[in-house]
Amino acid sequence: MGDGLAFTVSWGTLPGAGSTHRSMRLMPDCLALCRPMLDRRASARLAGRVRGFLLRRRTFLRPLLFLAVGLLLVGCDRQDPESARGRNRGDVVAPPAIPASLQSELESWLAQHGRPPADYVLGLFVNHDVVLLGEQHRIRHDAELVQALVPRLREAKVGTLAIEFARREEQALIDSIVNAPEWQEELAREVFFRGFMPWGFREYVDVLKAAWRANLERPPGTPALKVMGVNNSPDYSHFKTEADWDASDARRRVWGGQTEADWAEPVLAEVGRGGKVLAYCGIHHAFTGYRQPVVRDGAFQKLGDVRFGNHIRQALGQRAVTVYLHAPWSSPSGYTSEFVHPAAGRLDAFMLARQGGPFAVGFDVIGSPLADLPIEDAVYKHGHEPFTLAAFCDGWIYTKPVSQFEPVTYIDDWINADNVARARATAMNPQWRNYSVEQLTDGCRSYLDDFRRFYGHLR
Repeated sequence: MGDGLAFTVSWGTLPGAGSTHRSMRLMPDCLALCRPMLDRRASARLAGRVRGFLLRRRTFLRPLLFLAVGLLLVGCDRQDPESARGRNRGDVVAPPAIPASLQSELESWLAQHGRPPADYVLGLFVNHDVVLLGEQHRIRHDAELVQALVPRLREAKVGTLAIEFARREEQALIDSIVNAPEWQEELAREVFFRGFMPWGFREYVDVLKAAWRANLERPPGTPALKVMGVNNSPDYSHFKTEADWDASDARRRVWGGQTEADWAEPVLAEVGRGGKVLAYCGIHHAFTGYRQPVVRDGAFQKLGDVRFGNHIRQALGQRAVTVYLHAPWSSPSGYTSEFVHPAAGRLDAFMLARQGGPFAVGFDVIGSPLADLPIEDAVYKHGHEPFTLAAFCDGWIYTKPVSQFEPVTYIDDWINADNVARARATAMNPQWRNYSVEQLTDGCRSYLDDFRRFYGHLR
């Protein structure tokens, strides 16, 4: 997400909201990801028009013309060359097998030290004040994990859930929703719409609903759970053209000097009052001890901006930790390159090979058999050689094999006649500002197609 949220999974690689300089220069890269998607949709619409033409023409023309339409549709569904590099279309990539000794060691270690994911997260608060759950975005079971955690947060004396997906300026609205006597669906959607217009996904809205329900059903005399919006408030209208995405003056106007230090401020204030905070955000914002590298064309440039979690770690030390929600990550070529199994595929290989099958588990990275094994196939290795999981995060949650991942659910009437004018005005992509309701909906739903393109080849 540019200020947290954005067009495809790779938008999560953008610098935090408010960066006054674009050290990572990833907006053009993200646009490169979006363009094939938009091209596919344009081709599909054209194919639909041709089909209509065929149905109105003589039967003897149809076989030949339908063949042409079929070829067009094959083209519109093609994978990007980068995504298909090194393999044939339809190939399923399995993680590399691990040595039998590591298989046995992991089995024994996880049996002793692993915990069910929700229990693991709650247990971290015994020794920590802030736990940051970092995701790759739009993976259904990640948001569902947070929903399941919400009613149990009081068990760990956690009073605040901080989310990337809402802006700080909407705090009064959020407070009113989670403390209302009845669920206010339209207002809840409005929080996410204002946070980032295309983020119309049911499972994220239902995180807010879980907080509302937890407050409604809390025991008498217990404090209400607070849901804290931490994101900045960029003004995307300053992006007049795609070229502005890489123009420093336009970027400064968009973010107005806000940085991810601003995200951290209310979290640190809550900790200063004696509170504990669970933060849910993209992994690039969740880094605490790790610094994200700037990578161009597979080459390390420098370490990037100080992120949300980095600021919290600087203030709190080891009282703040990062937990990675298991998901594929980008290869060493860059943030828009093909996704690969994380952690050199070792955990995926273990789970797929174990006699009892995969199981959901959370565990501390430090001290685990995976902690210090070198990893070469990750964009995150740049600037951190030799790169290891111990350098990347503090904890890890595995839920299921990548081949079983499902995307979040798009809310069908997210863009409608009542909000289309605001949707156009707040679009990050200048091209979207002239779109119809149908086109905007098509664009929002297309993020789910990216899910298949990014992860569909991995077992």
